[in-house]
This record gives sequence, structure tokens and C-alpha cells, in this order.
Amino acid sequence: MSLYDKKDLKSIDWFTVLLVFALVGFGLVALASVLATPFDGTEQGFRDILARLNLDYVQRQAINFLVGLAAMIVVMLFDYNIFKPLIPYAYIGIVGLLALLFLFGKVRGGAQGWFVFDSIQRNIQPAELSKVAVIVMVSKAAAKAMDTDGRLLKVKDIALAVAYTMIPFVLIALQPDFGSAFVLIIILAFIVFAARIKWIWIAGAAVALGTALPLMYFFVLTGRQKERIISFLNPEYDLLGAGYQVSKSKVVIGSGRLMGKGFFSTGTLAQLKYVPERHTDFIYSGIVEGVGFVGGAILIAAFFLLAFRWLYIAGKSRDNFGMLLAVGVTGMLIAHVFENIGMTIGLMPMTGIPLPFVSYGGSNMLTNMIGVGIVLNVYMRHPVKKKRRRGRSKEKDEVLLG
Repeated sequence: MSLYDKKDLKSIDWFTVLLVFALVGFGLVALASVLATPFDGTEQGFRDILARLNLDYVQRQAINFLVGLAAMIVVMLFDYNIFKPLIPYAYIGIVGLLALLFLFGKVRGGAQGWFVFDSIQRNIQPAELSKVAVIVMVSKAAAKAMDTDGRLLKVKDIALAVAYTMIPFVLIALQPDFGSAFVLIIILAFIVFAARIKWIWIAGAAVALGTALPLMYFFVLTGRQKERIISFLNPEYDLLGAGYQVSKSKVVIGSGRLMGKGFFSTGTLAQLKYVPERHTDFIYSGIVEGVGFVGGAILIAAFFLLAFRWLYIAGKSRDNFGMLLAVGVTGMLIAHVFENIGMTIGLMPMTGIPLPFVSYGGSNMLTNMIGVGIVLNVYMRHPVKKKRRRGRSKEKDEVLLG
């Protein structure tokens, strides 16, 4: 097994690359639109329009993407099995960062989950990076079990996979950031399901989760988090408090109607800051206001098209480890899309989960681009069936016949 083979570059999944680039480009346009100084219809030309734009976050997001792109290329180039010995050290490092947050972390959005570097105007959120750490660590453990027993079968192997997930889960939940912690559970569920765990364990996990949720509500969640859940179950409960952001988000989405007002148009509620966190957690609201229900549906379809492509790549992988890696990254993508969009339209409780490749955020962009690199790595090294050359086969037939 070589570190790097130039022949592998011929097998890059350009469908994934192009779709991810399209999502990032669309996100940059959306950021420029929702963060612009409100247009009033007096703009006469390009200079007037440009003067209205706040390109600071757009430039930062472009840099975030370039950093993520560099990480994607590094992860993509070298055979994923080469990284196996390094996985435990990376996992321990991320867990260490999560623990250090309680000493040196800063509070943002109600969670002590950020290392803030004011001198360079950058923040790091270890909870995002922990998602990749859980993907690779659990995939490694589950793949080893599958290689030995054909499936994730033994109690000790299942317990190991759960433990690798629950350690960062607990540290993230204590921040408290239950949105990111929830993503880790979804990643675990995707991987163990793909590892063909027995249904009795799935049923047991469902019962345990059903038992744990009420206990968490009464003994773990903060008062603010309880109010968010109550507002989710009863949208009219506290429109000026816990339900404020979601109620505003629904108004913004509804104002887009079927076809939307268009980006950089006059009188958009997103530009008027009607909905908080319009460039991060609630960017989908501003997008639908601009492109309407049709555009919002197309964006959702693009995400799920990407997810189905990654599941296809998982099925084409050369080994169990590669298959589980691709499945884990797919689970992370689906969890983020479902949670973020569901939150903005009132189908999920409010959490600080960004929309992949679209919402502003350096840590999230880096994590997602590393995930893309993992999937591309798996596809580049999948078994390729050699095509028979008609000319040669015909010549062989003629020789055999006479």
C-alpha cells in the first residue's frame, strides 16, 4: 500500500466536487444578500449596489473555504488506511480540547464551546471537529469487528463504539450544546446500522433513549433549553422569549412565497435584521425569502442528492473501513441539514446547528470539507472493473478458431 498514487487522481468523484463547490458559491451569494444594507430602489448601477454590500463576512467565509479546501486535498490524497495509526491520537487531542474549554473557553450562544482569538479575529469550536473524530474512531472500531465477525456482533465491540461517542457527547452536552451532541448520536447510529448491528440492540437503544429523554429534561437541561422545547411543542407559548427566533424565521420564510423576492432586492426582511443570526443558524430563512419555496426545495434536494451520492460511494468502497467512513460523513451531513432546516421552519427545537457549506462559520466549514475529503478518498480507491478491449478479444478469438 503506497502513500500516494497519481493514478488515483483519475478516480476523483467530480459530481461531489462540483456539487460542494456549487453549494459554497451559493452560500457566498446568500451571505452577501442577507448581510447587505437594505436596498431602497434608488440604486442606479453596479457601484451603488456594491456600496450596499457588506463583504466582510463574505471574504472571511471565502478564506474559511480555502482553508477547508486545503484540508480536503490533504485528506483526499493519501490512502485512508495510512491514517489508521494516527486516529487514536487525533481523537485524544480533540477530547483534550473539549475538556480545556471548561478552563479557557468563551461563552457564545449560551454555550461555553469556543476558543476565541481576538488578535486574528478567529474562533475555534472543538465540538465541530469532534464529529470527524467520532466518525474515524467509531468506523475504525466497527470495521475491525466486521473484518473479524462479519458484522458488529460482540458486546465489547458495541460498547467500545458507544464509549468513543459518549465521551465527547458528555463533554459537549455539559457546555451545554445539545445540538452538536445530537449530531454525534446520529453519526453513531448511521455507522452501527451500516455495520449490521442486530435489531435487538437497536430496539434496546430506542427504549433507552425514550427513557433517558424525560430524565434529561427534568435533571439535565437548563431553564433556557426547557423553554425552547416548550416553545417547539407550543409555538404560541413565548413569542417574545424562547420562541422569538423561530417565529421570526417563519415570517421571513413565508414572505418569500413561491418564487421569492430575489437576492439583492428591495425590502427584504433578512436585510432589515428581522431574524437574528441571519448569516449563521438562520441563513435558510433569508435564502427562502430570496428564492422562494421552489428555490428552498431545490436546495434541500441538492443536499439529499449529495447524501445519496455518498451512500453510493460507501457501497462501492474496497473495505469495511472505507464504507463506514463514507456512511459516517453522510450521517453528519443529514443530521445538520435536517436539524438546521427543521429548526427554521419549526419542525425541530431550536439549536445552534449551521447549514453545511452555506452558513457562515470557520470550524463548521473545515469539518465539512474534511468530511468531503474522506468521501473522495474512499471513492478514489474503490475497486475499478477493467473493461475488455474489443479489438484484442476479437484477435484472441481468431487465434483460437484457427
